[in-house]
Amino acid sequence: MPWALIIVVMQIFLISQESLAASGLYDMNRFLNEPHPFANPAPAQAPATIVGTPAATTTPRAFHTPQQPQSEVETNDQSGLVSEIRAGVFLHDTGPFSANEESGEDYNIEVLFTSPDILEAIWSPRPQLGISYSGSSMTSQAYLALQWEVDFWDDWFAGFSFGGMVHDGHLYGDKDGKTRKSLGCRVLFREAIDAGYRFSKHHSVMLHFDHSSNASLCERETPDGSRNGRHVVALNEGLESIGLRYGYRF
Repeated sequence: MPWALIIVVMQIFLISQESLAASGLYDMNRFLNEPHPFANPAPAQAPATIVGTPAATTTPRAFHTPQQPQSEVETNDQSGLVSEIRAGVFLHDTGPFSANEESGEDYNIEVLFTSPDILEAIWSPRPQLGISYSGSSMTSQAYLALQWEVDFWDDWFAGFSFGGMVHDGHLYGDKDGKTRKSLGCRVLFREAIDAGYRFSKHHSVMLHFDHSSNASLCERETPDGSRNGRHVVALNEGLESIGLRYGYRF
């Protein structure tokens, strides 16, 4: 019985295989003879060739940071309010443009400020503020001016300043029993020149001369020596000093 059942099943299987092969839907022999799908992979497709003129190769330009000349760099460093401080000792009332009636020495200190943009039209002078104190109880002064300076011969320089000063001296005749200048007005014009040598970026020494007067604008009615006689005179004796100073530039 079992062998008869096995034979029947095999006959049914063979009949079904022949039917499928005849219909073309399934062929065991064809399946066994098919190559493995991954045995011979298809070659990779070459990239498409672009026909035309190749684009020009552009080499990136090197970027260089612009550098300022040394002189401009040093000038631009002075971005603060104060540009320089100067100090020195002067001989008081030395002439030569006025008579020598006072004596002694003056102790001077001066601050120069960075030139503001509004002064570019007049060649960028530096504003200056200073004091000259008389060590002999003569005429002391405080002044405010504009200073122009030029460099020449490498580290040599020269400067000129013009402005005004206010003083504690006498306006007319002697004072306190001492021979004093008759300066005529409390406020005077002041001019000064400097010539010096800058031995480093920050340090310098200079020779200084200044002159103060009222340009004969101050007048006074005084006795003329006759009985009840009076006349108007211009009081403008002037005042000068000369000395040495040291400067420190920021």
